[in-house]
Amino acid sequence: MFLSANKNLSEISCWRFSLQICIFLPTVTPKEPKSIAREKGQALPEMIIVFPLVVILIMSILQIALIYRGKATLNNATFLAARAGSLNHGYVSSMEKTFYDRMAALGQILPAMRNGSTTEGLYDKPGRVNLLATQVAMKATHTYDPIEVIWPTQAVFNRFAVRFNELESCSGSSCPFSRYGGKFRLAQESVYQIPIENMDARDQTMQDIDGVDVDLQDANLLGIRSRYCYDMEVPVANFIIWRTLQVSQGASQDWLACQALARLFGENRFMIPLTGRSVVRMQTDFRCENNETKGVDCENL
Repeated sequence: MFLSANKNLSEISCWRFSLQICIFLPTVTPKEPKSIAREKGQALPEMIIVFPLVVILIMSILQIALIYRGKATLNNATFLAARAGSLNHGYVSSMEKTFYDRMAALGQILPAMRNGSTTEGLYDKPGRVNLLATQVAMKATHTYDPIEVIWPTQAVFNRFAVRFNELESCSGSSCPFSRYGGKFRLAQESVYQIPIENMDARDQTMQDIDGVDVDLQDANLLGIRSRYCYDMEVPVANFIIWRTLQVSQGASQDWLACQALARLFGENRFMIPLTGRSVVRMQTDFRCENNETKGVDCENL
């Protein structure tokens, strides 16, 4: 009797007679088409080409996010600086102090000034002493003028400023109303200022100044422009962004000031100028800084 059985064990075929005889048949694998075989080696070169681009893209996104954080910090510092100016007769000195106080959050100071007393100490153990030291280091690092008053202009100030005698303390017979308990008198020297009090009783006629109609309400606005040299720190991305902006801003004064500062930070430092603007209404009379009595050659105009 002839029996046949096929088992799926490496294509083993067996025939049984009185003895078992097995023949091992080799498995035949069908060949792949040539086009598929050629495509198998493409993954590696594609990854080699794409991977650096993806890394650069991620680094650029990170750097742009940091620039946005810096711009948001600048906008906040600019507004608070304008607010400080409106409360202090539009003096640039008070605005710069407030500006550096807020920009200390970025901690971008000269490497030689980074120690336990300034940024390193401020980040480890925040305190008033370290904050003040960081603010001083910020001002010493960023030597350019960070605040520029763009409104009012000198022409607006000349047209609307009036002479004003402040009150000064006095005692005894030097006070004109001492018999009634008076302790103040008019100061001997008067100052020039754009008045802010009794606005409804003052002349509100529009005045033509350099081709622009301006009234007293407009003259009592304070507009400032701020600038800050931002140090980009993400490798590769900082150079790409810096080189791109250099094409359009390379000749500007802000750009040149930032490149001069970058050289003080060391080699391969890429700084770009960030600018901000803010407009607020004056809460005190606008005066000529450091020349109040004459109203000319003002530091804030």
